[in-house]
Amino acid sequence: MKRLLRIEWYKLKYHTPFWIFAGLHIAILLLVFLSAKFFLDFLAGKGEMINNVIDPSRIPVFEFPDVWHNITYVAGFLKIILAIYIIISLCNEISYGTLRQNIMNGMSRSEFMLSKFFLILLLSLSATVFLLITGLTMGFIYTEETAISSIIQYTGFLPAYFLQVTIYQLMAFLLALVIRRTGISMGLLILYTYIVEPIIVFRIKTVWIKGLFPLKAINNLIRLPFGKYAFRETQDFIAIQDIGIALAYTALFVYLIYLVLKKRDL
Repeated sequence: MKRLLRIEWYKLKYHTPFWIFAGLHIAILLLVFLSAKFFLDFLAGKGEMINNVIDPSRIPVFEFPDVWHNITYVAGFLKIILAIYIIISLCNEISYGTLRQNIMNGMSRSEFMLSKFFLILLLSLSATVFLLITGLTMGFIYTEETAISSIIQYTGFLPAYFLQVTIYQLMAFLLALVIRRTGISMGLLILYTYIVEPIIVFRIKTVWIKGLFPLKAINNLIRLPFGKYAFRETQDFIAIQDIGIALAYTALFVYLIYLVLKKRDL
């Protein structure tokens, strides 16, 4: 395990696209979070009210405990950045013959698969830790009175976010492994994420069937949190059935990746 981690870290350390994507991911998230607060304060300064009763500046978007639900939901929209890096990393190894060379040098296909899983887990963990630090920072800045119970409430959304981005990266890994072309794999992932599945899900009327599609299942782990600020019913917990469906997709993607690596000529 340590050997595989060292191999992947060595690749990351000297891989410029990794640092570009990591910086882009962090910069966009910080920009979105800061812009949201400035926008609410701007509306309040203009005398704008939400539903004619809510002062925008008093909405506890970044206060404990709401901060955990809010930032993980927003960060979920940027999981595409991590997935694209996985596609670039894997397709480059295939195109440049690195994968074949690793196999020839004695690395088994299972070890290669594990090394990429470790990479995915590392990216997911790093993104989750970043949200943990960001949430704690903003929570302590914007929350007037803090209590341990308030700080830790809703922190369950952090492991849900970890699971969410991990599954999406596995999906990207499988796609790249099958297509083996960076541009086509990225295009198909973007097309499916933003056009194909949303259109299919929109046309389906049965709610439980919608939840069986992969992206919908992933996104259902963290539901839209902002409705409560307009006095609408909001799911502020992670449902057991949503976790079950997400874990089922995790197992499915891992199994399919294993089959492709086992049977395909590398």
